[in-house]
Amino acid sequence: MRKVFEFKVKGHKIKIVNSWFAGAKLYVDGDLRDHDSSMFATGKTALLCAKLADLGILEVFPLSGLVSVEMDAFLITSNDRLPVYSSRKDLSVKAWSI
Repeated sequence: MRKVFEFKVKGHKIKIVNSWFAGAKLYVDGDLRDHDSSMFATGKTALLCAKLADLGILEVFPLSGLVSVEMDAFLITSNDRLPVYSSRKDLSVKAWSI
């Protein structure tokens, strides 16, 4: 099963592609920046990350269920940990405006 998650962070197009056999891949502006082939994810550890120029570091926390995967992403700056995407819960307008 293949699942794709797409969102933007301050003009950067983020795409996460997850499949059972190939694992998860993180693309930033079309470039493959990180990948992970773990079979299970608890959502407690960032399994994918990429530096977004001078914005900070994007960390992705996959959470695998019995037959599905959800993703939460945070932008880590020197002062903050800002939620920028969640496939399982709504984020406030402030979080989406990054």
